[in-house]
Amino acid sequence: MNDVDLLMAQCPWLALASADVGVPEPHRPVELVGTPVLAGLLSAATVTPVRLDGVEHELLAWGPAAERRGWLCRQPVDDGDMEVPEALRAVWTATGGIVEHFGAVSDAWWWLNCGDVLTREAAGWPVEQMLGAYEWMWADDGLRIPIEAADYVPVAGEANGNLTLAHRRTGEVIWFAPDHSASGVTVLPGCPECSLYIFDGAPDLASWVEAGAVQWARSW
Repeated sequence: MNDVDLLMAQCPWLALASADVGVPEPHRPVELVGTPVLAGLLSAATVTPVRLDGVEHELLAWGPAAERRGWLCRQPVDDGDMEVPEALRAVWTATGGIVEHFGAVSDAWWWLNCGDVLTREAAGWPVEQMLGAYEWMWADDGLRIPIEAADYVPVAGEANGNLTLAHRRTGEVIWFAPDHSASGVTVLPGCPECSLYIFDGAPDLASWVEAGAVQWARSW
């Protein structure tokens, strides 16, 4: 099986799309300031162009045939009009972000349940509306949401509604997680449980990206 077949076998819903598959080739060398592990991972990938329902993607894959793993990614983007952290803008020069994957490294992989990681599409989600729907969580404890939602851009969304946010200017990362059982996180000051968290050991977007890339890179 080739990389596209492996992806389709693990993500059968993609088989419903009209797909055009290009010729696999080595990824171009990537240099990313602040995220060297991600840069090395991307540089080592085999890239297969895939058009799904008219939308261009790149399937990046690694490892021997028996342990093949990969990411279905959007095409790199150049969006100078959007205010986003420099780490995110740098990533977009190399990849448009992950929308599906196959052969996940472990159940502990940070991005395992995410459908959009570091994508331009996720960056456009309405943070104010999404947090506003849960404002009652703070109100019940006599609190107010301690952040300005407009200052944050989504960088990952999970199937259960959890949302990772990065500050547009500082790159500070927080996790909106009303549904979680994760360890290694601390409640953001001024917040109730099951609301906003800080990732222990990954306070900014570059370190958060590297933590996910390290988990994957250790697997091959």
